Parts: sequence; C-alpha cells; structure tokens
Amino acid sequence: MNKPDINMLDLLALDSQNRRTALNLQSFIIEAPAGAGKTELLTQRYLRLLAVVDEPEEIVALTFSNKATAEMRNRILLSLENAKQHTIETAPHKLVTRKLAIAALNRGQERNWNLMTQPSRLEIMTIDALCSSLARKMPLLSRFGGQPMVSDSPEAHYDVAARLTLADVLQESLSSDTVTTALRYMDNDATKLSKLIANMLAKRDQWLPLVGAHTGLSNDDIALQIEYALQHLIEQDLQRAVDPFTQSIQIKLMPLARFAASHCDDSNIIKQLLDWDIPLEPNIKDLPSWQAITELLLTQKDELRKKLDKNVGFPPGENKNEKIDFKQKKDDFFHLIAEYPQLEELALIRKLPDIAEVANNANVIRAISNMLRLATAHLWMVFQAANEVDFVEIANCARLALGDANSTQGVTDLALKLDYQIKHLLIDEFQDTSPTQMKLIEQLIQGWQSDDGRTLFCVGDPMQSIYRFRKADVSLFLQASRNGIGQLPLTSLRLSRNNRSHPVVIDWINHAFESVFPPVDNTAAGAISYRPFTATKPEVNDESVNIHPIIYNENSEDLSANVIEAKLVAELIQQEKQKNNGHKIAVLVKSRSHLNELVSEIRRNHPYLTFQAVEIEQLSNRQTIQDALSLTYALLHRADRVHWLSILRAPWCGLTLADLHKLCADDQKSTIWQLMQQQARLETLSADGQQRLLHVHSVLAEALNNQGRMPLRRWLESTWLKLGGAACLIEAGDIRDIQAYFDLVKKLSSAGTLDFLQLESAIQKLYAKPDVSADDSLQFLTIHKSKGLEFDVVILPALNRKPRDNDPALICWEELQIQGETHLIAAPFVTKNKGEAPSVYHYLQTLENTRSLNEAARLLYVAVTRSVKKLHLIAVIKPNQSDAIKPTKRSFLELLWPAIGGEFLRAFEHQNNKYQLLVNNENSNITEKKLVLELADFVPKLIRIKHPQIPALLVAGTKLYTTEIASSNTLKNLAFAIKSANEQAVLSFKNLNMDSGTLAHHYMELISKSDLAKWPIERLNKLEPAMMQWLIQHGHSSELAKIAATQINSALKITLQSEDGQWILKTPEQAFSELSLMQSHIPDAENLIPLKIQNYRIDRTFIANGIRWIIDYKLTLTDENINLTQTANSHAPQLARYANLYKEENLPIQQAVLFLSLGVLIKIKT
Repeated sequence: MNKPDINMLDLLALDSQNRRTALNLQSFIIEAPAGAGKTELLTQRYLRLLAVVDEPEEIVALTFSNKATAEMRNRILLSLENAKQHTIETAPHKLVTRKLAIAALNRGQERNWNLMTQPSRLEIMTIDALCSSLARKMPLLSRFGGQPMVSDSPEAHYDVAARLTLADVLQESLSSDTVTTALRYMDNDATKLSKLIANMLAKRDQWLPLVGAHTGLSNDDIALQIEYALQHLIEQDLQRAVDPFTQSIQIKLMPLARFAASHCDDSNIIKQLLDWDIPLEPNIKDLPSWQAITELLLTQKDELRKKLDKNVGFPPGENKNEKIDFKQKKDDFFHLIAEYPQLEELALIRKLPDIAEVANNANVIRAISNMLRLATAHLWMVFQAANEVDFVEIANCARLALGDANSTQGVTDLALKLDYQIKHLLIDEFQDTSPTQMKLIEQLIQGWQSDDGRTLFCVGDPMQSIYRFRKADVSLFLQASRNGIGQLPLTSLRLSRNNRSHPVVIDWINHAFESVFPPVDNTAAGAISYRPFTATKPEVNDESVNIHPIIYNENSEDLSANVIEAKLVAELIQQEKQKNNGHKIAVLVKSRSHLNELVSEIRRNHPYLTFQAVEIEQLSNRQTIQDALSLTYALLHRADRVHWLSILRAPWCGLTLADLHKLCADDQKSTIWQLMQQQARLETLSADGQQRLLHVHSVLAEALNNQGRMPLRRWLESTWLKLGGAACLIEAGDIRDIQAYFDLVKKLSSAGTLDFLQLESAIQKLYAKPDVSADDSLQFLTIHKSKGLEFDVVILPALNRKPRDNDPALICWEELQIQGETHLIAAPFVTKNKGEAPSVYHYLQTLENTRSLNEAARLLYVAVTRSVKKLHLIAVIKPNQSDAIKPTKRSFLELLWPAIGGEFLRAFEHQNNKYQLLVNNENSNITEKKLVLELADFVPKLIRIKHPQIPALLVAGTKLYTTEIASSNTLKNLAFAIKSANEQAVLSFKNLNMDSGTLAHHYMELISKSDLAKWPIERLNKLEPAMMQWLIQHGHSSELAKIAATQINSALKITLQSEDGQWILKTPEQAFSELSLMQSHIPDAENLIPLKIQNYRIDRTFIANGIRWIIDYKLTLTDENINLTQTANSHAPQLARYANLYKEENLPIQQAVLFLSLGVLIKIKT
C-alpha cells in the first residue's frame, strides 16, 4: 500500500506544541481526531482553570451525553485524588495532568473548596440539563408555569397538533384559508399533509425563525426575494459545473454546435446554439445555452457521447460529399471531447431548476409558512394539556430565559447573573452542536471580550460529526474556527496523534480516506476534508486490515446475499476468538436491520457465541411481545378478527389450523368471540381443541366481564398470566421483555385509555436488553452507538447496502449569505416524476442529499477508527445486466471504491461461475467453502403448552399476580411447559386479498399516469419479482406471494389488453387515479353532534361525453365463477358515497366496477 505524503514526525511535533498551547488562558477551538485523548485534554484544561478561579462554579463544562459528563467528572476527581495520594506517574501526559492537579488542589485548599467531599460544585452537565435549569429559573418568562416533564416520545404530540391544524379548515378564518390552500396544493391528501406537518414540528427549531421572513409581504415580493437568492445559488453551481469549460474549449466547440443546431428540429433544445459565436458566462441569462450544450455533449446517463445521430444534429448525409463532410464533423466532435474528459462535470447543469417556478409557488409558500406557525401554536396547547414538552421546546425556553441584547426584550436578569458567575466555558463534542444550541452558546457569552479574562474552550472532531438527525450541523464548527462565536474570536488548534490504533490500521485509514472525504472544506455542503493523523502505538504482529469481497450471483445461489454475508461474519468471529479469546470484537453496522440475518444465524447455528446487542433487537419482533400485543388488541376491540385468531394460535391455546378453520372459516361476519359462544360449532373441533378453547374462553369471559374495573395494565397482565403467558416464556430475557411491554402499556394508558396508533409507534422503540449472561467480548452495535468506544477487532459488514432516503419535508428552506447579508430560499413539497425538469424543491433536496453523503463519509470514519488492531470490511456485490460490478449508489462501498474496488474487481475476475468467500487471511478455512442451510430450519412449528390451564398460583385467592414479581421465585416457579408439535402448516392471518388489491391499485395508478405504450407485457413481467417481494415484506409466505404476484401480473396484462381497460386508462378529461377527498360534517351545537371528517379514496374518476364516471377496481385472485353483476352491485353503497361528493357538479354520474382479472367493466344501475 502506498502511504500518503505526510510527514508524521512534523505532525507529532505540532501536536505536542498545540497541546501545550491549549492550556494557556485564552479562547480556543480544538480539532481532536479519533483516539487523540480529547477527554484527557479537557481534564487538563479544567484543572488548569481550577488553579486560577475564585470558586469552582465559575467554570462550566457542557457535554452532549450523561456518559461523557460522568467520565469527565470522574477523570477530574481521580486526578485530584491521585495528586493528593502522591501517585507515581510515568507517562508524559499523566505527568502534565498531575502537575495541573497539584496546582488545583493548592488553590482549593487556599479557598476552602472541599471538592473531594463536595464534587457537585464541579459544574459539569449536558447541554440539555443546562437548558432545563435555565427554563426552571425563569418559568414565567420562558412560558413554563410549573415545570413540565420532558417527553421521551413526543411524536404523538406532533401528530395531534398536525390533526388539529388540519381541522382548522372548517373554521371561517384566515387560518382556514391557509390550510385550505395547503390541502389543495397536496391534492387533498390530508393523511400525507398531516404526516409532513408532524415531521416538520419535530425540527421546528430549524425553520421557525425563517417562517416569519415572508410575513406581510405580497406574493410578488416573496417571489422577488427568493428569486434573488436562488439566482445567486444557481450561478454558484453553474460556475462550478462550467469551470472546466474554458473559453478556448468553447471556441473550438462553437462551429460543431452550430452545425448540430442547424440540423435539429425546432423543438430540440440544441437549436438554441444556432447563432452561438460568443463565449458564454456562468449566469442565469446564459443558462438555457449551457443546458443546450449539456444536451449536445452528454447522454441521459450523464456520460460523454460515444455516438452521434440525427437526434442531436448529426445526420448521416444524403449524398457522397455530405456523408464525407458530416463524418468529419463527427470525428472532430469525438476528438474534442476525448481531449477534455472533464466536460462530464456539465452534468450538474441538469440539476439546476427553472427560476420562473418561484413566482407560481409564492402563494403556496406563504400558506405553508403560516400553516406551520399555526401548527406550532397548536403544539404548544397540546404540550400544555399533557404537561410535557420536547427538548426543542426546552432549548427554546432556555433561550427566552436568557434574552438577547439585540432584541426588544434585551438581556434578562438571569443572563446578567450568569454573565457575572461564569468565567470559563468548556464544550465537549463541539462538532455535534445544532443551530439552536449555538444560539444558546452565543447568548451565554454575549459581551465577552478576548482580553477580559473570560475564556471559551471548544473541543471536537469535525470528521466525527454524525448526528444530523439530531440537527447537528458540522458547518458551525468550521464557521467558529474561522470567525469565532458571536463577538469572541477563537484560536484554532489541531491535534494529530492517535493513541488508540496500531500503525497498520492508521496507515490504511490515512490512505483510504483521502478519497472518501471531500477534497476541501465547504460550509454550505457540510463538507470536511480529511485530516491525517499518526499512530503512537508500536507495530505488532497481528494487526491487519482485511477486505472480504462477496460476489453474489442470484441465479446460482440457494441462499440470499444477506444470509451468506451473515455466515461469513459468524465464521470470522469464530476465527478471531480462536486466535485470541481475550480480544474484544465488535460488529458495527449503519442500520439495525443490517444485523437481522447475523443475529438469526448465530441463534440458529452458533448459540455458544453469546453477544451483547445494544438497542438492536426490536421487542416487536419477539413472539412473546407479539402474543401480548395481540391479546391487547383483541380484548380492546372484539371485531379485530386477526388478533383474536392470533391469541387462539398463541402457545397458551395453540389451536391447530384444522380447528381454527372449523371455528370460523364459514362465517366471516361474526366476531371470533361470538363464534366461541356457539356450542354446536365448538363440538366440531377436535377433543384437544375443545379442551384448549374451554380454558381460553373461561379466562377471556372473566376478563371481558372485568373490563373497566381496574387499571388497564393490571387488567391485561392478569389476563395474560391466567391464560398461561408466564409458562410461554422460554428464555430468561423474555421476562424482561414482557415487563417492558406492560410498563409501556401502563405509561400510555395513564389517562385511562389506550391509543393504538401511539402504542404501535412506541413499541417500535422498545429494544431487547443486552444479554446479561454474555460478557463484552462480542458486541453488536450501530456505528452511532459505538462512538467513543474501542475494540481490538472491528467487523464492518453490509457495506454495499443502500441507505434509506431522507424524509421529505413539507417545505425546504436554504439560508444563503450574499455580501454579508442572509437571504432565504423556500420551496414547497412536490413529487418528482421521471423525466420532468428538476424543481426548486428537488434542487434544495439535492443539496441536503449532498450533506447526507458527506456525513456518511464521516460515519464510515467513525466506524473504522474504533479498531485497535484488526479491521474486517465485508460487502456483497451483484453483477449487473452487463455482467459488470459497481457499488450501490450512496453506499459505504461506493465511498471506499477508489481504495478497495480493485479487490472486488479481482474477486469478480476469478469467481469461476461459483460463489467464493475471499478472505485476506492465509489461515482462513472458509475460502471457497460451500455454505448449506437445511430447508428444515425454515419449517414453521406449532409451539404450545401441553395442558393449558390457569396456573395453580393464580387459582386460589383473589390477589392479582403481575410481572412486577418476575424477579422473585413466584414467576420463576411457573412451569415452562412448552411443547413443539411437528406441524408444518402455517396460518397467515394477514389478508392476502387486501394486500394484493392494494398492490394492483398502486400499479393501476402508475399506469394511468403515463402512456400505455410504455407498459408492454415485458415490462410487467420484469416487475413480477418486485410484486412478490412487496407481498413478502408485508408478511406473506414466499409461496403465497409468488402465486399472488403472478395473478396480479396476469390481471394487469388482461386489463391493459382489454377494450374497457384501455378506455378507462386513456380517458384524459379531469381524470384522476386514487383520488383523495375529504368531506366534513359541520357539528350541530344544539344537539351536541360532534365534528366528523370523512376521508375517501376513489380508484378512478373522469368525465367522458358529459358524464362523470366513478369506477372501483375489483381484483379477484381465485378462479371461482362469480356473478359479475351481483358482485358489482355489492359495491353500490360505497360508490354511491363517492357519487354524493360530486352532486353539486350537475353532471350525470355513472358508477361502475372494473374486474381487473377479466378486463370487464360492469355498470351499476342507479
């Protein structure tokens, strides 16, 4: 490996000098890379300040986690204790710490601080704790009466506030007009708009200061302001795109461009170059010409053209002379672009939006801005009603409590008091600061000067800024380094030694990450260039960086790519443990889901590999929790057929599929509970089934009789226990899991009711606790959770997995600095259709995606720098249709491709048409190993209690036993009498017909929005695997999913080939598919009739020959002979409700049902 051109000795010398400088009593911002000893430096700085202050409270240290707070406090107290005990130190940095601690002890004795007995005098806290403290000290000014709780799950409050905002559409006020405008813009899709509002409320600290920018302005003024800023931003990008396109290149291209333009149709954008004879400038005026040049030079894949034809102005020629002349023109063209391959940079021009769009959206921007302010007001009322807030509100109230010298309120008395008290402020992990937190810091130090004895000390690593989802903004670090904070200048220092990793690992990181990180810092793009560092540890024999390419061919493999990767990881873990069992091993991933297959592989085939997993396994995936959840839904909603069937299939009952079929197959209208009352029906069950159902019936009858007579958690838990739920717990961790579930139910039902949507959302955030029986030698973590930790061996799988897309925002804002002034760009949400020109919204989204990609590079850096000795990099890559391999877009592998792509290309060249595991380890025993997984492992088995009955401990007496006694022997004594029956059938309670219909509707909507000629049979056939995968993801077996996907595909093809189907999909006039409409019923105050809002979704509607058609789609997945007219008439009530929405249109209305599998349209007579 070639090492980068870095003088490591110079880096070490500069590092030592900067560490000494950082102890001077000045204000600094320190860049400390991974493993640089940042906490030790903060400890030294704190001790240095203790030696000069009058009281320890004059020093305030802020961190971003309780763990960091505790570590810094412990380091300081330990240093003071060691100095007091005259502990001998030999390490150079420890000698410095000891010297500073002695000086601090002397100052403490002089001032009688007694820090060892009063450690609370050390003002070390999280920034969230500081905000809460400030808000408490001035409750009226900060809008808090009493101090509210901070919600762990504020998403429910966001949802309520969003729904209240949309309900304002019924009010005759300005707010009604605002919401109506927003709803109309969103095609009346209230569900989508509500979700977008809720998402925006979660990050309101980012946009709330911006929405007032357009208050009081006309639409024209809003458009002018946005256009001015947008033009500046576009011209910046245009300049970057055309920078390689010098005037000399332009002059060479001009005659060729004019030739092409003269042979193009008038509709071709290249026609604009017909008179091009003056070099273009990177400005808005010349943008259309630049776009024409881009079209001339680049293909739709943004690659330089390799062939020319008449479509781009290069026809073959009609006679011999023309053919010779035209061929020469083509040769000149190819010679020119071959000479300047950098012209591919022009592709950026295709992402630039049309500035004229702004004027059309000004009214929408104003409406959405006002609506968001309205939503914020509703959220505050929701907070007040619940007496709890989120961290964003706490931070905002803290800022209000401090005041601002530049505002009408001015600086508050609290701020003046803090200004008098705080002399030195230290901030750890400064790269994770958000804009709101930065404003708070500015308020804390307002008025500070560089020569007044007060100091600010910020430490962080911009290369480890990975919390954008928490609103962290790495550009704030760059801005502070260059310009200081507020009026206070900061001296920037950079450390460069790594005390964690061995040289081989450090050298590889320095070499690889030069190309992973952007070449230069860029505040607007959130880009940080790579800062090399040097190792301080010596080389050892077993340090290495290993690349593991997995070339996966879908057509020749029995196992999925993810399973194969999981097997490789398990083998590597075993190898590392065999070599050195004392090593700490970590498997780090970007997303929790990337560990699913590995956890399953270890539990199935390597149970002896115990591991700790921090917030990895969702409790909602555990069968114990799924059964308890089904019990909750069933008891609270007797018509919930799916969950009632689930509790009859659960281990405490365990009915066979045959008995379940006999119980309910012939009656789809009655509830399961009603069917359980029919004695004649029960007698058709097997004897075993009758006995099991009798037990469940007696318990549930008692539970339903007691409903509402006790707290919900107690009621559910006692029912679960009497059913035998405790006897269904298999592993020790199951007890903790079920406790966590019932604790959640108690928390969410504190008001006496339980919101199912809130329960579903909250349970997704419950994770299994780490295995207490496992040591920390093997850990599975997300990269975010691993930050600050170190491991002897780090394994990074799933490098080629596609990252999730950024969540869409209701409105995008971008702040831009132009000549020292801040200008604002805003664009409302818009759905991009393929082939359309980029909108301003998607242009701003592209900027956000660039920032996300830059953060992905930093996240990868955090992962590799956890390694002390060994690093394993694993990725699965699939050959494309051209039998070539390329990394997935925006994946970790794509970032690393310049450094490790050669390993994958070599593996691909030597794969010899069979799967290989290529491991850079000469002792590996798994190279080219055939991996086999027994299909029997996947056969579902019915797990149930042998003799279900109420546990003896619960029969006598009236005391209700709950899982609160789980730690005692009582629960442990409940017999774990579980038996596995070799039953291969499995019952899928999910409604396959419903999911299939949803999928078919989705494709009908897609087809209706494009030319039918673009949907040949071949395209539908290619989409069938995607249909199957979608059904599998929605809980259906692969066998059923395959059958259903084939039938859906067949129905779509029949519809597209039928006369009725083509007519329905081609009809253009006022045609809509999956149209969302909302009908409101105004409440009758006198009769106490509540407000009612009804949402509708119409499959297809249009006007043809003066008639309004309203059509419902019907997908039949069976071959049964059905009476089409009778079936169509069964949909008449639903279609009549749809028709009622159009009664004021004064057009004849025809209702009909289209049977997709037959391609037949049946009219309904009304």
